[in-house]
Amino acid sequence: MGILATSDKELIYIYSDQSSLGKKILAYVQSSDKALRIINIEKEKISDTVWLEIAETMNRPLAALFSPELITNVENKDTFNKYSTDDLLKLVQKNPSLLQKPIVINGQKAVSINDKFDFFEFYKKDGSNFNKSAEAIKNAEHKDTTGDDGINNNINS
Repeated sequence: MGILATSDKELIYIYSDQSSLGKKILAYVQSSDKALRIINIEKEKISDTVWLEIAETMNRPLAALFSPELITNVENKDTFNKYSTDDLLKLVQKNPSLLQKPIVINGQKAVSINDKFDFFEFYKKDGSNFNKSAEAIKNAEHKDTTGDDGINNNINS
């Protein structure tokens, strides 16, 4: 990527805090062992050039990055994929919640995340490289299964 500074040693996570999926995946992203740059587009705008660069890297049309079902105007919803690039960029800048599927970038790779398994597939990890600190476990809302607490070793019970 040219305008958006990327590195194989850093994950860039782009999401809208109006997306429940974006907020859920954020916990998994934060537990990774790579350096992170988290961009909540509700609070931090992304330039038009960077949006175009992301779409190009993903080899997808710009409209495919967003969720037109959130548009309240039926006429606009039906013609979303026919908007000019300039119109799409204006719409996204004014309605950042259209990004319902977060985007993860690492080096020259970028993907749209549909569920946590997409993130794990993109990250290509089995869990051994995730932060297992008590704080990370708390943030990811999963149980710590590294100890014996909670494991019943009694076969007859």
